Amino acid sequence: MSAFKPDIILIEGPPDAEMLIPAVSHPEMQPPVAMLVFNPKDLDQASFFPFAEFSPEWQAMLFGLNNRIPVRFMDLPMSLAFGLKEAGAQQTFDFQENRNASEVADPFAKIAALAGYSDPERWWDAMVERFTVDGRRLTIDGIFPVIHEVMCALRENKTQPETRETLLREAFMRQTIRTAQKDGFSKIAVVCGAWHSPALADLDKTKASADAALLKGLKKVKTEATWIPWSFDRLAAQSGYSAGVVAPAWYRTLWIADLGLRIADSTPSALDNPQSAIPNPQSVNPQSYWFVQAARLLRDKDFAVSPAHVIEAVRLAENLATLRNTALPGIEELREAAVTVLCNGAEKPLELIDQQLVIGDVLGAVPSGLPVPPLKEDFEKQVKSCRLEKNTQEKTLELDLREEAHLRKSRLLHRLDLLGITWGKEQAVGSGKQGRFHEHWQLKWLPDYEIRLIEAGTWGNTVEDAASRRAWRRVHNSESLPELTRLLGMALKADLPAIVPDLLHKLQNISALAKDALLLADAVLPLAEVLRYGSARQLNLGAVQQLLGRIIPRVCVQLPAACTGVDEEVAAEILKKILAVNHAIGILQVVEYEEAWTRTLLTTSQMNTAAPLLTGLTARLLFDKGVHSAAQTGDAMRFYLSHAQAPVLAAQWLEGFLYGSGLLLLHHAELWQTLDGWVRDLPEEHFNELLPLLRRTFSQFSAPERQKMLDIAKNETRQPLAFQQVDEWDIERAEKVLALVRGILQG
Repeated sequence: MSAFKPDIILIEGPPDAEMLIPAVSHPEMQPPVAMLVFNPKDLDQASFFPFAEFSPEWQAMLFGLNNRIPVRFMDLPMSLAFGLKEAGAQQTFDFQENRNASEVADPFAKIAALAGYSDPERWWDAMVERFTVDGRRLTIDGIFPVIHEVMCALRENKTQPETRETLLREAFMRQTIRTAQKDGFSKIAVVCGAWHSPALADLDKTKASADAALLKGLKKVKTEATWIPWSFDRLAAQSGYSAGVVAPAWYRTLWIADLGLRIADSTPSALDNPQSAIPNPQSVNPQSYWFVQAARLLRDKDFAVSPAHVIEAVRLAENLATLRNTALPGIEELREAAVTVLCNGAEKPLELIDQQLVIGDVLGAVPSGLPVPPLKEDFEKQVKSCRLEKNTQEKTLELDLREEAHLRKSRLLHRLDLLGITWGKEQAVGSGKQGRFHEHWQLKWLPDYEIRLIEAGTWGNTVEDAASRRAWRRVHNSESLPELTRLLGMALKADLPAIVPDLLHKLQNISALAKDALLLADAVLPLAEVLRYGSARQLNLGAVQQLLGRIIPRVCVQLPAACTGVDEEVAAEILKKILAVNHAIGILQVVEYEEAWTRTLLTTSQMNTAAPLLTGLTARLLFDKGVHSAAQTGDAMRFYLSHAQAPVLAAQWLEGFLYGSGLLLLHHAELWQTLDGWVRDLPEEHFNELLPLLRRTFSQFSAPERQKMLDIAKNETRQPLAFQQVDEWDIERAEKVLALVRGILQG
């Protein structure tokens, strides 16, 4: 472009966002970034236009701004594109993300296949980006005519007509070029997708009046535009962005090398001497540089990688390129050489290389002075106040809610969650810490959250107001007891006390009318957890305690009946609810609740009509609580595993009894021997029938538990039943049996 010396630059982009172009040269602007164009009255109508520093459009804008050359966007305005979608002219019209998808995918796939490439993107990289003649890359004058000729041939042989979207866009582009000519510009530089070049190269092929007629009468909507940060993983095709690039981090390396900039430490020896640098910037080898960075990355993770590995990897990549008849190694050759030489054939280390050096862990930044919606401004202030960092890589955040700074972070993350912005996902806290005072989060920022922040602005001008109003709307629209219970927990964690009275009132009304014990059971654990973490936040939770005082007794009374007459699938769901209530009772530690729950477990364990899975579970819980001794539990186990019981029902009882842990069998020999005897005595046909169920039961145990059981089974010497020691002997009952036996024998 420097040699051409244009007097105006026209770029394929939405004119709605033309006012954003001057910010490109702002010192605080750090690509990757994206222009966000949206309909303020319908935020579902929004499109992103992302740029990396190596994007042709980005460089064209920078060139124009630095050389004081006018820069304009020439594509179909989003005000018209959204209008088309609103009018139903097209079922899908995501302007940028589907750009050229319909017209390019098939033709390019065909020509790439003819050249031996399965991916059109990789064909373009090899034949255009890396193509050389006698070791030199083609100049613009040499490569542009060839690309134009290929595009003309592809469009002429296209079996399907162009979409209306493409025709409208190209008509607007031609009209923009004509406008520039009327404005007195003669040296017009056009930056657009190669597919459009045949339609724009010769304006005389299409009359201006025809283009005007095609564009006439299109519905127009109001749009707004702003800059937002973007990320390399969103640019990458692997992350689902259909108009992206395959390997942003690798292309950035090529871009830097093409500029001839100084890249330090790009020789294999630099791996052991980080202070070394290349004396001649023009001698930069991007492939060597990439392998050096990959080696350092692996060495930081304690993988054994030496300079010799780097040298061999470079050689292998170059040999692969030669075998494939490409001038220089591309990212595929680099990856294959890396996994073979640096990773010793293991795919797992390659994932780390892909994330850092193929896709790249890069998040852009936009100038702080740009106008933003009020909620977005409040969000940025809170992020800064909480000292949180937006990062596209997953980060673990551990919070101690007894510290005010950590409590502020927790409130912000929970409020964002209520707004549908799941920047953080709460994780279970390990048993080594006090759960009510600690929270663990997995944080990962996605550029998509920028549009969600704008959308959330419809609920309020601050994060707190917006979260409170959206939560209140969800409370107003919901009649589900479990959902309302979850909302109560979320509201309290987000410190939104204003909605709590209405929420509790609705919970009380719905729970009072609820007749389903299982529905009530779903509410017990969330409410118990509210009480647990509520004390860490100094909340007044008397109303929650009253609500639990009404729900728990009803659950205890009604649950046994709900366990009868159910099939195996329903029983598995009830099992989870019983465990949840049992956990909640343990959290609350209220004597009245414990006594009522114990009676419920006793009743269920003794019911012949209850599902065996559930009677087994309740027998286990009674043993865990110390209500039943080991001898009593052994009696129950022998009864349910006796020959009088159907093998399938016995296996289901056993699954419930052993659910979650095998320690019970390891610490109580009597129970182990009972189970061992039952399995040994199973007929072969029954054993084969029950094997999948037994595998499912034992698969829940940890690996050490299973190994210990295997060791016991291998080393066990089975005592004859006649000589097994009995800890408890009822002499009176034994005398009655002996008297009966004597009578039978004498008779």
